[in-house]
Amino acid sequence: MTFHLLWACVIIGCIFVSLGRASNTPDVYPPLWKESPGQFSDYKVEDGKYIINIWHYLERLGTYKILLNKTAKYFEKFAPENEQNILWGLPVHHGWQYRTGRLADPTQRTNCGHESGDYLCISVDSWWADLNYYLSAMPFLAAVDSGIMGISSDNITFLPPSKDQTNFCYNVSSCYSSFPETMKKWNKFYQVFGVFFLVLPYPIFSHQINCIQSPLKSWLHSACLLYFQAN
Repeated sequence: MTFHLLWACVIIGCIFVSLGRASNTPDVYPPLWKESPGQFSDYKVEDGKYIINIWHYLERLGTYKILLNKTAKYFEKFAPENEQNILWGLPVHHGWQYRTGRLADPTQRTNCGHESGDYLCISVDSWWADLNYYLSAMPFLAAVDSGIMGISSDNITFLPPSKDQTNFCYNVSSCYSSFPETMKKWNKFYQVFGVFFLVLPYPIFSHQINCIQSPLKSWLHSACLLYFQAN
């Protein structure tokens, strides 16, 4: 069943990318992509740890940018500028949520995420923001734990939201404690990266990756990765 669903993601991706090319719709980056952090040193440091406010749009977006930068070497053979990285689906989907106002406080009791207030704030009351948390925090922290990010697992801490703190995890150890199976799957995912995209020859995966990769349609990747995380 897993095999068929994963290939369904690939097939649907091919269809949407073909439609996108037919309409000459240009590929786009997430909003404020250039302004977001691109390396660990762009974040605050306290007691030797990088402190990331995952409830701030630019800082959460920055975790995706760093993840893409650190995994770029696996996709060098497929296309320039890291454009074929299958993880593009995560930040592009997050950018769509921001652009469409889905990260703002839906109760409107605060100005979090609203244009008239703190427009870069991510509201813990947003269902979209909470779900996206698990597609940002755990992939990022598992990548740190796997070793591909080049820093120690103890060097990253996420700031908690203003409420409902027990619903989330904030570093590698707490995420393993709260969501052990999901973290193990993401860790294994990164370990397999090297075998898939560095060892195996280009022709084996070039067609599939070219088929499904387009930043404009990368929310399909996000759906496939969400399925991977949940199963």
